Amino acid sequence: MLFVMFLFAGLTLADTGKLGKFSFDPVEDDILVKYEKKPPQPVQFDNYHQFTRTPFRDDVYELFLESKVDESTSATFKDINQLNEKIRPVIKELVKENFFRIFRLNLYKECPFWKATGFCMHQTCAVDTIDDFKDLPEIWQPEALGKLEDSVLVKKLNDEVDSSINSTKDYCDLDGFIHDTVFVDLVANPERFTGYGGDQSWQIWKNVYNENCFNLEFFYKIVSGMHASISTHLSNEYLDKKSMDYKPNLEQFMIRVGNHPDRIANLYLNYIVVLKALLKLETHGVFDRLAYCEDSNFVERENEFKAKFKQLSDPALEFSDHKDECMFDENILFKEKDSLTVKEEIRENFKNITRIMDCVHCDRCRLWGKLQTTGYGTALKVLFELKDRESMDVDLSNIELIALVNTFDRLSKSVESINNFKRLYEEAYRKEELGETEESTINTTFDFNPNNEVVRSVETKKEGKKNLVKTPDLFKKEAEIYEDSVRRQRLFLEIFVEELKAVLKTALWVLKSYYIFPKIIYNWCLIRIVYYWNTFIGHVNEDFDFDRLYTINI
Repeated sequence: MLFVMFLFAGLTLADTGKLGKFSFDPVEDDILVKYEKKPPQPVQFDNYHQFTRTPFRDDVYELFLESKVDESTSATFKDINQLNEKIRPVIKELVKENFFRIFRLNLYKECPFWKATGFCMHQTCAVDTIDDFKDLPEIWQPEALGKLEDSVLVKKLNDEVDSSINSTKDYCDLDGFIHDTVFVDLVANPERFTGYGGDQSWQIWKNVYNENCFNLEFFYKIVSGMHASISTHLSNEYLDKKSMDYKPNLEQFMIRVGNHPDRIANLYLNYIVVLKALLKLETHGVFDRLAYCEDSNFVERENEFKAKFKQLSDPALEFSDHKDECMFDENILFKEKDSLTVKEEIRENFKNITRIMDCVHCDRCRLWGKLQTTGYGTALKVLFELKDRESMDVDLSNIELIALVNTFDRLSKSVESINNFKRLYEEAYRKEELGETEESTINTTFDFNPNNEVVRSVETKKEGKKNLVKTPDLFKKEAEIYEDSVRRQRLFLEIFVEELKAVLKTALWVLKSYYIFPKIIYNWCLIRIVYYWNTFIGHVNEDFDFDRLYTINI
């Protein structure tokens, strides 16, 4: 799934303090902002009654729903759940549109922080890129791209010095439109389990968290909320090795997120922050002024986009009479004297997080990592830099807008999944009360413990003993970890048939070349005969004919 794999591995999230009357105090083991080289703790699962801190319990669930998500917002968990039910269908449709489903990035950029030589050996790490422009939707054709660059959506830095958002204030490191950049269809390359892990993913997460060197609580909540959201995605689309299908895994979710209310709170806070960025663009009239493309055939679709953004914002604006303070008031973060320094620290450090994604050697993980970190960076850019309501200029690239919308879709999916896991938890809890037990699904290859380590499968003890999932050494080589992921129980016949098809396909190509060879010779001879005959009778411009036949102007 993702970025998912290395982001999901090693979930150590925290949120200090109490919100409302429900306790969001993290357990002692969770308070670890900076990753250290410590032996990972074993993951133990016995039954669902052991999850005593989960807000899903009947005796605390209503109290949890009525609690505020964070001190910086008046919205409760119940408010967000109800809001997400209203706007979820809209955002699902929006990210399937041609404009928002194509993402541009550089999959081959070198890691700028350390010498990274790792690689992902499994086929699920690969990304299907769009290699031919003719396969791109019309909006992403070269002609349309030129119009996009000249539209209001992308403002040149030198055009307007007093732009509301200056490109020097970027919160993410964007890949330029160069030879190495590729176009990827996000719908065709979904965020999914890839098998990518090991000590290299641990190193990446360690550096992501260590970017919070100034110990700002808000910054840490954003990073940990992103971590929790990714973990929820993976748990919701977990690979079942028996059916070889992706389905929700309740045990994984309860261990990673469900038994930690502070992690859920951080996820919901991210939902509010990204949504507030979209609301700010809407209330400042940015979406109304966007000109996606000057193509007359695209005008109707452009209006549909703007109408859908309106459908997203209207339900959320009902939370407050003051649009600037709706959902989340970002201004409270910068009331101190050194607020400008804090803002600059957030900008530089979050920009570094997007650069850290270039150190990921799983292409699909890098794709979704770059997209979501760019989305969060864009949200912070809009919240902290867009202030003048009367300004008609905005320096927001199409890639940033695409990342922002898709990142909100991921968060919306996380909130939807959490509510689904609540129902699954109630059903599993009821079955345990009735004495109905099911075989644990947590003991499968590539499970994860809370300290970011890949755990190995162990046999389930049918005698009723506790299922203890043991972890390998912290720095076990990636090659050894991937060895298990590619070791599928494939029959010899399947492998033979696959290789035979490849041989037959190659033989067919060779035979076809022999078949068309006489035709090629015939056409070449015919062209030469016509050329020399025309030259003989004086009906050919020699210079023009040579240019037509032999010269390729590049």
